[in-house]
Amino acid sequence: MEIRSNYKTALIIFSLLIFSAPAFGQILYGAKPSGNLQMIYSHWNLKRDNQTTKIHQLMVPMGGFIPLGENFEASFYMANSSNKLNIPDKEFSLSGASNLQFQVSHSFLSDVFLVSGGINLPTGKTELNLNKEWLVAEYLARDYLGFPMSRFGEGFGYNLLLGGATMLGSIRCGAGLAYQYCGSYKPYNEASKYKPGNYFSINIGADLRTGAMTYNSDIIYTSYAKDEMDNHDIFKQSSQFDIRFGGLFDNQVYNIALNMRYLIRGRNTQYRTDESILEQLKIYGNEFSAAGKISWYFTKDWYVAPSAEWRSIAANEEGFGESNIFGIGGNLGRKIGKKADFGFGLKFLSGDADAGHIELSGYQITTNLTAYF
Repeated sequence: MEIRSNYKTALIIFSLLIFSAPAFGQILYGAKPSGNLQMIYSHWNLKRDNQTTKIHQLMVPMGGFIPLGENFEASFYMANSSNKLNIPDKEFSLSGASNLQFQVSHSFLSDVFLVSGGINLPTGKTELNLNKEWLVAEYLARDYLGFPMSRFGEGFGYNLLLGGATMLGSIRCGAGLAYQYCGSYKPYNEASKYKPGNYFSINIGADLRTGAMTYNSDIIYTSYAKDEMDNHDIFKQSSQFDIRFGGLFDNQVYNIALNMRYLIRGRNTQYRTDESILEQLKIYGNEFSAAGKISWYFTKDWYVAPSAEWRSIAANEEGFGESNIFGIGGNLGRKIGKKADFGFGLKFLSGDADAGHIELSGYQITTNLTAYF
């Protein structure tokens, strides 16, 4: 029983981490100091065997950007969310903040090399109530729902990144190495100290601009160390390849953006208490997604941006079938002089999970305010 409990804890935490690709630093040349505040409301209905489960999240992320000097900058990010889960005759809730993240980046030698480092301060909510909050965390971790905030408090962490860029003819190429240290913490109130595995990433990318068209591609390889509980190995995330392609047409009046992504995952490893291998299964299937958006400035300050997206997640080796999620919506935004940008978005979602056994429907409402100083 203890092995399965530790495994379930590791699996949920893995789910919360899996969608957060390592952040690769990028210098924003000449950008002004700014602050950003958003509101994202997400709602899902999950219907299975004539019973409907509802889960919704109100998330408020905030961030800021601060130039510190020539080719030297800092940024910060934090979020808070309130979540409610309604299953037949029962209701559960979970509210709290994420950790506070700081990142500092500097480029050298005419912007050929980049060095970046950041810290993850343990300000977020941990030690969730196992009876009242942990079930909500389980639903937030479901990959096919794609909640914008599925991570709350974690342990202290830090990251280091080295990157470089060069021109090969008309093609701009770049590469980066990133390392993330993850500290230990108590995920729920009855758990022992849990330490997620540190991870290492390699990123290679290129983009080509020809007239109004820009093409880009990226490949990110990530390798994870073993997760530990009570100083014993209990779980190891598989290595993964994240492959992305995109195109942008921009004629200054409107632009059209198309993006595709393919995420290749391997088998995860579960360990016994003596750290021998218990089983190796592919817990999450490979994932393909495609999205398109048209942004049109119909006046000097106002713009509208209809969009559509599709995600397909293959079946895993634990018996959970294929999932397909579709989204259609748009954004309406306005520039307020040179001091601020405001936007409003609405997206409708539908699809199915577990090879059609779960019917999905939902929507997402967003507002965004960016102020420049």
